[in-house]
Amino acid sequence: MSGIAVLRSYEAIRGRVATALGGERLAVIDLGGSRVTCLLADIRHSLLDRSLLDRDVDIYAALRVVATASAPAHGMKGGAIDDTDAVADVLRDVMRDIRRQTGTTPDRAIFALSGGSPRTLQAESTTAIPMSMVDDATVGRVMASCRQEIALRIRRPLHIEPLDFSRNGVPDIADPRGHSARTLGVRFGIVTVERAALERLGVVARNAGLSVSGVACAAVASGFSTLTQDELALGATVVDIGAQVTGVASFRHNRLRSAHCITIGGETMTRDLAAAMDIPLHEAEAIKVAPQGIEINADPSVLGGAGPGEATVIMTGVIRPRVEEMFELVRAVLPPGDPRPVILTGGGSRMRGMVEAGNAVLGRRVRLGRAIRTRGAPQGALGPEFAAAHGLLAHAIRLQCEPWADAMETARDHEQAFGGLRQWLRENW
Repeated sequence: MSGIAVLRSYEAIRGRVATALGGERLAVIDLGGSRVTCLLADIRHSLLDRSLLDRDVDIYAALRVVATASAPAHGMKGGAIDDTDAVADVLRDVMRDIRRQTGTTPDRAIFALSGGSPRTLQAESTTAIPMSMVDDATVGRVMASCRQEIALRIRRPLHIEPLDFSRNGVPDIADPRGHSARTLGVRFGIVTVERAALERLGVVARNAGLSVSGVACAAVASGFSTLTQDELALGATVVDIGAQVTGVASFRHNRLRSAHCITIGGETMTRDLAAAMDIPLHEAEAIKVAPQGIEINADPSVLGGAGPGEATVIMTGVIRPRVEEMFELVRAVLPPGDPRPVILTGGGSRMRGMVEAGNAVLGRRVRLGRAIRTRGAPQGALGPEFAAAHGLLAHAIRLQCEPWADAMETARDHEQAFGGLRQWLRENW
């Protein structure tokens, strides 16, 4: 089975995004199950500097949204591309809208996908050669010594994160630099998706006149845009409730820890409601998302002659079990006893009662998320249904300003490091 080393995969992912950030504008596209959304942002290259991470500078201000466009999705199934021609037609319409607003059409974009059956795995590497001082070069070489390969025949990596380090056998160290060490280890977190999902995305992008400069899981991207700095550092989980699937992404110590996908979404609940009330899907959707306090009316004959107000009772009886089932599945993929908060994103999160249901089933604090790191977008495009698109902008900035980038560059020149005593003597004596 062919494969690629973890570090090389990481560099390839960063390299594609860096290419997209090399121009004057960056396009990001969320291929959702119900809507396709595109954001176009101007790039301020003066702020794309890793040295600014340690200063009081908002690096996310490097991107400012200048155009937004969206259209109803077609050709999506289970959060993944099912009909490439239909999805490409929608994407071309969205690109034409962007051109009307700006006079230009992007030629490349970073995409978010909800499906693809994401899976999380880890890779580790440890060296036993003593070091008088751990620096970027040392970290880079221990990263390069991680020889585990990611199989490419069936799945492809989307996210690779250096999670933490171990020093002298002590795990969970955020930054080992500046200390001596007898042994030094690194642990990578890796999220992969089905290769076929990415191949279909490539076909759609080409048919729409675009190149793919990067891909992210929608739930992961939503976390980058909606979690506060404290939530990223201390830990939180994003539950991205899309039309066809629900994504779950957990974060801690400013790093992505895991990603999962649950095959229940807002569209599932709409179909259940339409069947129970014997009404068209668009009417069921309108009832489902009606604001709290609004009386829901329906044909009394559908309700057994009980009157309009009974529609609320039917909706509750149909949708509540499905919502509880979804949150039970979410709870099953969370670490047991984990008290960290949950942030809801995606169009399905706007349905009334979702926060309360999450609180009840998950037994932890739940809130509704909205984009907090984006500049220039209109207020109407900052809600939870736009979180993944905004998160792609934040994702690009994070990769560009990766604090371990210097170590990665060193690793390229020393991939065979820690291979013998001569290297250690040359560096320490």
